[in-house]
Amino acid sequence: MDRQTKRVQVLEAVTYALKAYRELFEGNLVNALYYCDKSLELEPDFNIPLFLKGLILFSIGKCDEAIKTFESLIKKGSENPITWMFLGQLYAISGSCPNALKCYENALGIENKFIPAKFLKLLCLESLGKYDLLLEEYNNILTIAPKLKILWVKNADILRKLGRYDEAIYCLDKALQYDKYDINALYLKGVILKRMNKFEEAYNVFKILIDELNVKWVDALRHMASICLTIGKFDEAIKYSKEGLKIMPKDATFLYYIRKAYERLKEYDKAVEYLNKCIKEKPTYIKAMLSLAKIYEELGDYENSVKLYNKIHEVSHHEIQD
Repeated sequence: MDRQTKRVQVLEAVTYALKAYRELFEGNLVNALYYCDKSLELEPDFNIPLFLKGLILFSIGKCDEAIKTFESLIKKGSENPITWMFLGQLYAISGSCPNALKCYENALGIENKFIPAKFLKLLCLESLGKYDLLLEEYNNILTIAPKLKILWVKNADILRKLGRYDEAIYCLDKALQYDKYDINALYLKGVILKRMNKFEEAYNVFKILIDELNVKWVDALRHMASICLTIGKFDEAIKYSKEGLKIMPKDATFLYYIRKAYERLKEYDKAVEYLNKCIKEKPTYIKAMLSLAKIYEELGDYENSVKLYNKIHEVSHHEIQD
């Protein structure tokens, strides 16, 4: 091939690559893929259409082909961190987090401040359960950007999973310094304080979340109702459980909490009413059946009490057999 012919061929390859880019920009992925292939037929080592081809295959969900395309690009010596990032995402989608992690690390090896790769690396570390490395990464970022409250919350959640509750609370307090009404920080702080048996403190946190900020999350209401039962605020336990039932009308846990509160208030008729509702929604709820049997026993209704104890025996025996 003479020099002039080669130059024409290169120009044609560039023209096809530009057409591929235009079609991709306009959302015509099939046409874009066609022009990428035409460009690569003329210039197999042309990185731009090869990258665009990988991007298109990624967009249309052809993960295996996209992986091969980006791997081919890397073998040709591409030093573009974006290539490594897309390859990492494809490995993650395919369920290979260890390979994805290597890709993100390679991307960061080329450009250590490449934020998308850093963020994806964090997700990968969390998926793999590499919590110590994850905490190290979070702390590195927080030394540079201490006002990133989302990372203080994420840090706290990892520390919670590791049982390091005091450190988790410290992180949440840092997040709340920057936004005292951050609902995720408040929720997690309430959960951790409850787990630490600091029920009054947990109550105060959930009070802000639910009553002041009007956050009616089912889990938050469950935690609050449970805390109220523990610290003897039975009327409030009923109130928050009924709030939960507005969202999940047949939730056995809320029904059980209401029963427990009415029983502590010695309003046995209402306790029986809610226990029956609870058992209706969850017929094998042994804890609820035991509570109802004991109430019947205390009220002198031995016939119903015995029936329930027999039913509990049958359910327990059936579960053991299963």
